[in-house]
Amino acid sequence: MSAISELSSLQKTLNAAIDTFKAELAAQNLPEPSLNTSKKHPIDEITYLPTPAMYEARRVALASLGLIKSLIQSPYDALAANTWMVLEVAGVRLTADIDLATILGESEEGLSLKEIADKTGVDELKLERVLRLLITQGWYREAKPGYFANNRLSHLIKKDQIGYHLATYMNDLFNKISVSFCDMINHPDPEFRKNTDPLHTAFQLAYKTDVSYFGADGWLTKDPEEAMKFGLALGAVGPTSDPGVVADFPWDAIAKGKDAIVDVGGGQGTLCCSLAVKYPEIKSFVVQDLPETRQAAESYIASKGLNDRVKFEAQDFFKPQQRKGKYVFVMQRVLHDWSTEKGAEMIRHIKDVLNEDSCLLIIDTIIQSAVVSQEGQDLVQSLMSLNKNVYQPIPPPPFIPVDFGEASRIQHQINVALTALCNSFERTLPQLKEMVELGGMKIKKVHATRGWASITEVVPA
Repeated sequence: MSAISELSSLQKTLNAAIDTFKAELAAQNLPEPSLNTSKKHPIDEITYLPTPAMYEARRVALASLGLIKSLIQSPYDALAANTWMVLEVAGVRLTADIDLATILGESEEGLSLKEIADKTGVDELKLERVLRLLITQGWYREAKPGYFANNRLSHLIKKDQIGYHLATYMNDLFNKISVSFCDMINHPDPEFRKNTDPLHTAFQLAYKTDVSYFGADGWLTKDPEEAMKFGLALGAVGPTSDPGVVADFPWDAIAKGKDAIVDVGGGQGTLCCSLAVKYPEIKSFVVQDLPETRQAAESYIASKGLNDRVKFEAQDFFKPQQRKGKYVFVMQRVLHDWSTEKGAEMIRHIKDVLNEDSCLLIIDTIIQSAVVSQEGQDLVQSLMSLNKNVYQPIPPPPFIPVDFGEASRIQHQINVALTALCNSFERTLPQLKEMVELGGMKIKKVHATRGWASITEVVPA
């Protein structure tokens, strides 16, 4: 099959995906999004959940666009852009640090460089170069020559938004760690290279420390302020998957007759709060985590007005589970922080308290392969077969990878980030099965969601 046939196929798929996306917007009486306004769009809300057709059309469009770009762009330009991408990352962190988005506000005309410089104290010519770079990637906009304004993306990093913590703390953390990542993977000591414990990572090299990042004696535990910042930054990551996790699984049915839903390692409690809002018939939720996270969790729960139904409880997931009874235990974004052996240890603690009236759900990314086939069902046919009320993912169209390429970029970024931070990883289905079985359990069913996470039901083996 020639390159032009591949390009033509992707073009056809992209057009169909965009048409579907626009049709779904129209069906919801929503305008098409724009990058040429300071106004936010309804689909930008962190709680927004696209319809099944809209979700599938979006990820197919992203996959198609990414592949078309790679086909059309000069490979040398792609390499150069990748080389200097770190400066785009630093630019986002810079504008978040000076709270530029708040200063720009809702003005459609924007502010001049001199006005921005007067309000922030930064050099206007240096900032001009940064802003024009960021604009090429959809951050901010130039309303007229020399006047800069917000757009859909920049609103996310105002100081009063949860995205601010992702653009500052998390951005800075991984900027430092990434410098040492190659030294970790290609360390001169063969034993260091082979080691898979959380004490032989890019984090230790970058921060010149001998403690792990996570854990009861780790970096976050020793510095409560650091733990607070990390929790706030995750607040801009976790909730992006919550709408799909909440809507695409029968929580009301599985929680019926149970004493509570217990989120083991639940951080701030974002998932429990989302479930509490969606399912008022579920009366009790418990967020379990280390004592250091109590303040951030209770503050978040209170901000949602859910103190009466969502409670925080100190629990080290490497110690025996204190809850024994009719519970739905949940482990979301926990097991991916640890090795297979450590994950199995956590699972065994849950297994020890399970009975016929309780269960365990694992919510994590399941990594797919990047295999591409020129065969596959036409996108329009796949979308027509979708159930509007029950989400099921469609198969990849021709020339779209199994993992949907660009649409799975964040999952793969997190996968590498976990390696750099704590020598752990997101798992493929066989890898997840290995850990679950090592913990004395077996996989019952995997549920896809409209988001990066899958919900895996596991039961005693």
